[in-house]
Amino acid sequence: RRRRRGMFERRRDDGAEGMDADAAAEEEDDDNFEDEDAVNLEAFDVPLREWIATTQTRREIQRKFRVFLSTFRDGEDFQFDDEDEMDDAELRRRRRLLNSVPPTYEERIRQMCSANRSALELSYLHLMRKEPVLALWIDEAPRDMLDVLNEAATRHTLRLFPSYHAIRDEIHVRISDVPIVDSLRDLRRSHLEGLVKVSGVITRRSGVFPQLRLAHYDCVKCRATLGPYRVED
Repeated sequence: RRRRRGMFERRRDDGAEGMDADAAAEEEDDDNFEDEDAVNLEAFDVPLREWIATTQTRREIQRKFRVFLSTFRDGEDFQFDDEDEMDDAELRRRRRLLNSVPPTYEERIRQMCSANRSALELSYLHLMRKEPVLALWIDEAPRDMLDVLNEAATRHTLRLFPSYHAIRDEIHVRISDVPIVDSLRDLRRSHLEGLVKVSGVITRRSGVFPQLRLAHYDCVKCRATLGPYRVED
């Protein structure tokens, strides 16, 4: 019994070390997302929602989105009215001054955290300008894409503020500036599962119900805690 107990303790310790190593490796990958090799997101021959659900695609979407969050500056593509009359030195000076401004969405994340909020507003036009594939996919499969973007935004926020998980468990991406407005009378079956923008007056609303997203499981024999595991709908 002592021998079996000793073997069990060593296996449990080895398992814990393995889980710690995997977590450390994943954390290291998150810190080096800028250096990851790009994946061609448009090379698929399956339904879009199935393609988004694959691990490789989800990771590439998150990589592209986090690069967008850390680099996009509103106005960086701005053309000066007198740009044709400027010399190269003055043009470089103005561009350098513009690039000295903090990235737009990292600044929004800082403002969000300072107010202890969990909603990050994302302009559809900004994303379309830098990552048109992601913007189009949000239009076609918003539920699947927002699930991936929420996870990426959460990881990026924790990279900037590692202790923010004690305040908010998850960051929620909210889409704004959708250019097309649909009329409620024009909504048809083809609009199902897609992103639509409508205007109207809310006359009734239901309560907000909690939803299980991540689950941990306790082993009744060894009392080990397994997880977290993502709970699919």
